[in-house]
Amino acid sequence: MSKSHSATALRLLASASVIATLASVPSVAFAQDAVEEVADDNRIVVTATKREQDLQDVSLAISAFEGETLADNQINTLEDLQVAVPSLTVGNDFAFAKLYIRGIGLNSSLPGLDPSVALHVDGAVVAQPTQQFASLYDLERVEVLRGPQGTLYGRNATGGSINLVTAAPTDYFEGYTRLTVSGDDFGILAEGAVSGPLTDGIQARIAFRHQNRDGFGTHTLTGEDVDDANKIGIRGQLNFDISPAVTNRVIVEYFRENERSRAVKFLGASFPQTVIDGLPAQIATLSSNQPGVSDTDYRNGLLAQIPNLVTLAGPDALLNSRDVGGDLPPIGRLETTSVTNLFEAELGADFVFRSITNFREGESFLLQDFDISNVRNGIDNALPSTVQVQQVENEQFSQELQFVVDTSRLRGLIGAFYFTDDVSAIVPIGTNPQSAYNRRDILDPFIAQTNPGPAPAARPDIAQLFPDARVMIPGAMDVEAWALFANFTFDVTDTFRIKAGARYSDESRDIQVDTFLPGAGPGLQLATGADSRSFSDFTPEIGLELDVGETLLYATYSEGFKSGSAALVDGSPFITNPETIENWEAGLKGTYLDGALDLSIAAFYYEVDGAQFDRTRLISSGPRFVTSVENAATTEGMGIEIEGTAYLTDEFSLAFNGSLYDIEFQDFITDNPLDPLGALEGLAGFTPRTINLSGNRPRNTPEASFGLRATYDKDLSNGGNITASASYSYTGDQFYTEFNDPRMAADDYSIVDANLKYTFPNRDLSVNLWVRNLTDEFVVSGAFAVSTSRTITGTYLPPRQYGITVGYEF
Repeated sequence: MSKSHSATALRLLASASVIATLASVPSVAFAQDAVEEVADDNRIVVTATKREQDLQDVSLAISAFEGETLADNQINTLEDLQVAVPSLTVGNDFAFAKLYIRGIGLNSSLPGLDPSVALHVDGAVVAQPTQQFASLYDLERVEVLRGPQGTLYGRNATGGSINLVTAAPTDYFEGYTRLTVSGDDFGILAEGAVSGPLTDGIQARIAFRHQNRDGFGTHTLTGEDVDDANKIGIRGQLNFDISPAVTNRVIVEYFRENERSRAVKFLGASFPQTVIDGLPAQIATLSSNQPGVSDTDYRNGLLAQIPNLVTLAGPDALLNSRDVGGDLPPIGRLETTSVTNLFEAELGADFVFRSITNFREGESFLLQDFDISNVRNGIDNALPSTVQVQQVENEQFSQELQFVVDTSRLRGLIGAFYFTDDVSAIVPIGTNPQSAYNRRDILDPFIAQTNPGPAPAARPDIAQLFPDARVMIPGAMDVEAWALFANFTFDVTDTFRIKAGARYSDESRDIQVDTFLPGAGPGLQLATGADSRSFSDFTPEIGLELDVGETLLYATYSEGFKSGSAALVDGSPFITNPETIENWEAGLKGTYLDGALDLSIAAFYYEVDGAQFDRTRLISSGPRFVTSVENAATTEGMGIEIEGTAYLTDEFSLAFNGSLYDIEFQDFITDNPLDPLGALEGLAGFTPRTINLSGNRPRNTPEASFGLRATYDKDLSNGGNITASASYSYTGDQFYTEFNDPRMAADDYSIVDANLKYTFPNRDLSVNLWVRNLTDEFVVSGAFAVSTSRTITGTYLPPRQYGITVGYEF
């Protein structure tokens, strides 16, 4: 362990000791009876361990939020959720959701890679990050589990899991509707649900959400809005009580968005002009680092490529702005359909059999201009066009079987899981890639015959059929996986328990990527790239639980595994090695001060081997860039997390959370695409220089974060109720690149949200005034260095939003 890690470990342990000591202070009376009643009313029951438990009784680092809390505070997306959960950061770029927990997440903006943080909806995994933007609506609760998951869930994850539990059909008639009007443009968000029995033994529920609002910015060429919202989601459910012990629930969900959103914004030139101007003098002092290349040839090779470092962004590219330029206005579309079947049979008093079957298909479409300016570049590869289309489609199927045991001393489950995912993507880049995309089927005969190479094949028809594209990259990947897993807890005594679990995973991947260059001479097809690999892994888990008075103490060792993969835009795809994690965790949970304080503390240390990172580099030949995925050698992390709620009176409560992390690479040697000398080497056909990233922090990993939420909930003498809430969240600075480049980073920031809700005496009508990001913080939420245009691009968190919500329940 490094010296910096040792010092941090001492600080973390000292902090944990102080907090634990405070937690063990004897109870004092403050509004005891009233506070106990309020605390009992606010208990959250979770099913993270596949059985119902009070949140404070689960020996996992887990946060949970009820659906009503999410609705009142306008938490409508996963990005909104991060302000309430310690260790969770959520960003997006290239229409991919970037979910991170404890510094582990999706380190790629390219199709083909799996997320390291799994998203489950009613127990079924949502495999593709393009489909993880669906709105949070009509939910019973959200659970966020931190740390590797594999012995409780079908799809394994190295970072954690976010579980969305939808509201189920009821055996009585109920429903609600809410209408929100927001902002100066009077944006609309309408949602509602109706639930109840159809006949004896059959219940139904249907829920919807529709959002339509103007954009947060403007496309400077056409004047159209960008980052607007036009979403609709609908979910229908039927529950069949086959017998008193057997139920079957069918869930069908459809979600669609059609917006001018998701496009990247301008953060700066990859190579500032001042840096470029100083390169000749710097190159004059260099010696060749290329075998067989003389110093003179090496220097001349670099000098000749200096003009190719100049950014293609025009003078109208707007820095630090929500407005965006481009030859065409951006497009962000998503459509997804999911069918889930949940079967459950009670086998006596102590055993339950469950089956979770899911089919999900989706399509994501993104159009954006990488130079982010209204400059129309040429179609050739000398002055390449920079408008990109990215379309990703997938069809996934999963089947999970669980045999759950819940006896007086032994609780747990045995599970089996099968999963397939057929993913395809196509990325045209050109002056009008959308038009080229609409004719993409023309490529099918060329893809079928492939081009094994090594020399490019002349395809004259390609140049004639795609005059508006300089490169077209179609790719496809087939994934097949199965697993066996188990997790049990045994009561050794009334206060001491042992946990043990294990998982065996087997996964195979086949990938093929073709690269076509219509803009190169007669039109070329580069050598077809393909790769196939299979992986298997055994990951154990073992832990201890001890009840000490009101406190649950626990310690756990667990391992996690994520299959190797490759990018569907990599012309020479190489499926990487797996990403694995060893995680040590200890924590305490308890309810103190006569029920007035719920407190949870978790401390962890982990080692990740083979974390997967994407890279896009400049090269000497068309298409002038190459993408790849590689493994980082080792990442070490440690941290402490705290969360809880203080019920100060029967009307006033204070929820709090915080995290302190020390996470860094221990050994990661790679080349930096933003190193100007390395970029020149790539453009000259040389091997780019490398650097060691030891000591750097991973992406999306603030060292510190904390949050507070104060809530005042008062029943009025007229029978009505008033609830006022205000929250404050702080997130430390973070990088969006493993190179820790400050141009691809976010400074520390604070977000303030508030709401005031009045419920009328009949308790069926309510009015809620709310504001999010009260101080209108301007926050970068993701960044990507684009080789094609020599630009650094990014996305932003939403600006200040405010509105009024009228709700009616029946």
